[in-house]
Amino acid sequence: MACRRSGDGELVNVHRRHLRETVEIVGIVSIVASLLLVAWQIRQANRIASAEIQMDLAYAYSDVHINRATTPDFARLFPKLTNPESHLITATEDSQIEGLAWHYINVFWAAQLAYESGLMDRPQFDSYIEDVAWLVAAYPGMHKHLIKIYAAMPPLAGKEIFQPVADLAAKQRAEVSENQ
Repeated sequence: MACRRSGDGELVNVHRRHLRETVEIVGIVSIVASLLLVAWQIRQANRIASAEIQMDLAYAYSDVHINRATTPDFARLFPKLTNPESHLITATEDSQIEGLAWHYINVFWAAQLAYESGLMDRPQFDSYIEDVAWLVAAYPGMHKHLIKIYAAMPPLAGKEIFQPVADLAAKQRAEVSENQ
């Protein structure tokens, strides 16, 4: 073993010092590699979570469309949703419409939360905002239920995705004020 005396009189083993330095370098490289692996795993987990959310939201839409296509009683609700003034709506149908309104509110709430948590990008989120606006425009027979749910759920207030519902509620309040 190669030994030499340091300036302070201690014997220093050059080989051991070299070995210690090599181990330290390997340790640092291992730590960096571990951190890179963790970062990659987090990125993959976020991608998987984002894809799962998109699939769940798509399934929620598909569920409505499949039921509409395969269940006659459910399908009969849609003319009443689009043109409620021209149809008699029974208490049972009104309850079904309220359930459908809750379904859509939950879908849109999930989209809002996914966007806020970074699991949905802006273009995807914008498409859900457009869906809310479309729902409000296409289904006037659902308006009273959307407004009722929006009013009953304070966490929805101020959420961007529910702005079309907030506008609808404000319009209704203005019309009620005008008529009084």
